[in-house]
Amino acid sequence: MMRHVTRHLLSARGQTLVEFALIAPIFVILLAGIIDFAMAMDRRITVQHAIREGARYAAVTDDVGLVCDRVIEQAQGIVTGSDITISYEDMDDPPNSRDTDVGDSVKVTAHFTYDLPIIGPAISGLSGTDIGTIDMSPWGDARLERSVSGATVCP
Repeated sequence: MMRHVTRHLLSARGQTLVEFALIAPIFVILLAGIIDFAMAMDRRITVQHAIREGARYAAVTDDVGLVCDRVIEQAQGIVTGSDITISYEDMDDPPNSRDTDVGDSVKVTAHFTYDLPIIGPAISGLSGTDIGTIDMSPWGDARLERSVSGATVCP
């Protein structure tokens, strides 16, 4: 009788181990994906804040270099000057006019690519395609508080 009970307990433990071995990789991949996307969203929010800060700063100054420096500083190294575009939209004059007045719009945009460090290589290796990156282009705009003769890219 005791032998039968012991065998039953060992059998149940073996079944549990096999079930865990089948399910554990799925949970690990799911957890890695959650961590990767959380880090990507953290980067996106950081850059969005930097862009908003840059647009606000561009509304009160006409020095594009200072605006770019402000965005790069606030973005904590995620973007560089070549990733940032500053454009002025003149509401009264024809398109592509370089002079803007108070009340016109300034738009700051940054483009960057985030590589998924955990799940990206695994998915790329399994599928044979490069889907381990996310392209992001956050932007922000503000109304000018002074007249500006606008540039469109960071130096």
